[in-house]
Amino acid sequence: MTTLEPARIPAPSISPADVERAVNGPGRRPSRLPRPWTIVTTGGMPGVMALASALCELGYRVPDFSVDVHEGVSCSSVSCTVALATAECDEFAERVRLFAGVLSVEPY
Repeated sequence: MTTLEPARIPAPSISPADVERAVNGPGRRPSRLPRPWTIVTTGGMPGVMALASALCELGYRVPDFSVDVHEGVSCSSVSCTVALATAECDEFAERVRLFAGVLSVEPY
């Protein structure tokens, strides 16, 4: 008796940009999804407020923004969600790293 097995086909490598293009179709504006970030900054509460103002001035949509600031500690941690298309993530991180007082910008 002979048994037939399905042919093994290697899975194609699909990038997030390919998925977004397939969902949105050609020529359509890429969808912006909520993407979480952790930003470490200096300057205490004034530094965090300057960061929040800069994000708004640049036109980023920030639906969630939480801060961990402690008196006497040199760094503050900001956890935020920013609406970005896949292609905008690297540009966002590069732009925020240029802000005064920002030590790190990492997706989580």
